[in-house]
Amino acid sequence: MGHGFAGGPERQHATNTKFMILTIFAVSITLLLAGNYAYAQQSNIDGQTTLSKNLQNDPLAQDILKKIEQTKKMIEEFEQKEYEKNQAQEQLEHMRQVSIDRLTQDLKEWERLWERHSSRNAFDNFVSKRPDYVQGVFWDQFEFKEQKVLAGRSAMNQVLMDGGTMEEAKKAYHGMASAPKIELIEMNMQFNVKHNLADYNEQQVFNSTGQIHISPAIKSKLSEFYSDYKLQPNYILANSDESTSSETNSPIDADTSCDDGFVLVSRIVSQTFSCIDESIAKKWAENKISGIIFHDENISNHDSISDIETNPETKCNTGYVVVYSLLSSEYQCVLESVAQKMTENDTAEIHTLVEYALNKDKKKLVDDEIYAINQKILRLNAEYDLQKNNLETEYNAQLENEQLLSKQKTRELINDYRDGKNISKNELTQAISEIRKDFAIVEDKILDEKLKALHSIELELKDSISKIVKGYERNTDLYVDWDYLKSDPVVETISEETLTSPVKVYFLDQEQSDEIRLDNIGLVNSIGQKFDEIKSDQVLQVSADITNHNDEIQDFVYMVEIKNDANDVVQPARWMGGSLNPAQTLNVGLSWIPSETGNFRAIVSVGSEIDSVSQIADVEIDVTSQDNVYDENYCKSGYELLFKYVDNSPICVSADAAFKLINIGLAFA
Repeated sequence: MGHGFAGGPERQHATNTKFMILTIFAVSITLLLAGNYAYAQQSNIDGQTTLSKNLQNDPLAQDILKKIEQTKKMIEEFEQKEYEKNQAQEQLEHMRQVSIDRLTQDLKEWERLWERHSSRNAFDNFVSKRPDYVQGVFWDQFEFKEQKVLAGRSAMNQVLMDGGTMEEAKKAYHGMASAPKIELIEMNMQFNVKHNLADYNEQQVFNSTGQIHISPAIKSKLSEFYSDYKLQPNYILANSDESTSSETNSPIDADTSCDDGFVLVSRIVSQTFSCIDESIAKKWAENKISGIIFHDENISNHDSISDIETNPETKCNTGYVVVYSLLSSEYQCVLESVAQKMTENDTAEIHTLVEYALNKDKKKLVDDEIYAINQKILRLNAEYDLQKNNLETEYNAQLENEQLLSKQKTRELINDYRDGKNISKNELTQAISEIRKDFAIVEDKILDEKLKALHSIELELKDSISKIVKGYERNTDLYVDWDYLKSDPVVETISEETLTSPVKVYFLDQEQSDEIRLDNIGLVNSIGQKFDEIKSDQVLQVSADITNHNDEIQDFVYMVEIKNDANDVVQPARWMGGSLNPAQTLNVGLSWIPSETGNFRAIVSVGSEIDSVSQIADVEIDVTSQDNVYDENYCKSGYELLFKYVDNSPICVSADAAFKLINIGLAFA
């Protein structure tokens, strides 16, 4: 017999059963681990696991087979669910994309339909209905708002990118996008100035809340702004027909052609047109009157009536930023690298617009304090000037009396000589010399006393000023000229020539035009020599050197009016005109013959046009009587007795020489 399993048929059956169980167990494990692979293999057959005939009645095998079937079914159900889930996900994604595409298309259609209702287009529709002269202000306000919103969004996104919460992001947005009332007031002021609707300097009288900062200093500034009311916008707008062409009877509009010598101008606010005298139009342009448009190519329109100082909202060039310099106390545009160094060195600060506005409020308070201090000093100076004038009047009167006494003694001696009272010519000359020496001694004494008195009151002035400014030594907001207060008083020495001069010039407006300037104003005779003494019925000229400081040819008008000490007009205003080349100086003069003695004053005015002259100086003139002194016995035959203007000393000259000396103002008879 061949080889067989030990134990006979029963043992072999058991062995086969055991092998089958292990095989089925292995298959079960494989099915559990292989999943889809096992399922696919079996599905390709018939999806059913079967047992051989010899195992069909084995309970253990039956149980294992049942579990295998359950496992297969469970795996099949699981895969079906996964498949259905994937299908649903794909369907959802498809539907989502379709929805997005439809929404995008709907949004585009909506934007197309509602484009005119966008914020910019809606605002454009609103602004277009406003007057042209204010549209620029509205658009600047819109752009300012847009910049704020963009800054807010940028700050919000930055917080989110840095991992911040939504609440922190909202807070950052509101912090950058919000515009405090102070900012709005400040920017509206700047927008109105930018578009020629307001004057920057006048706007500075308002504080950060839009109210006028009422104080003596501000009231003083307001009075300066409106000192010449005819140059102010309100006056111009209210008097649109002033200086208009009388020949233009039809309504004036943008197409009107004005007469020769007139310029077409329009008012921005009232939208009215006028034909204005050309000289007045040029003056308006020079003074940068707001709200005026000049429709003449020869007269330039200014974009703004005044420059806006650099501030935190100033748009600097690319690469530059605005800093507040602590050294100059001004805002400046500097390179970003320079700004960083300045802030690191504590020489500059970066300010917000709110800080800028509040600093202006602070400056107003400082200006008020400075104004109050200066008013006290001005009162002291006024008292000092009064004391000084009184002293000068007192000592000048003494000098004048002494001089009159000296002249009286001289004339008495001449009369004695004329009357033949036993006085020779040499004795007369010697006596006159002694009189002049005595006068010189008295004059020196009076001048010395005068200087000491002026020195004393100047010391008192400085002491009083020092008490007012005491305590401000370390206040960087206030500037005090401490060197002046510590220096010795400087009293101007007044020469004899000045004290005895019959002509004194007082400049009323030291801030003369940069284009035209007057110097060396005085009185001269026909050949340009100054008078030592002015007599009635003498021909004199009020002369001056007039200079053109402009780079172009400059027209000028020189005017002189004579009044007496009662302010009555003695000689009506006379004037002369001409043109000066750049840097040219011309000596001009207008004549006057005083018919009587007394104190007079020549009012000197200058300008570029006859209707634009302004008073520059007062020339005080002292006219004395013309004594008819003639002595046949004093001078030998053929000669005449004269007195020199320089020292009043008598001289004898021929008739021809006497005529020449009198005419050139060197002697009087």
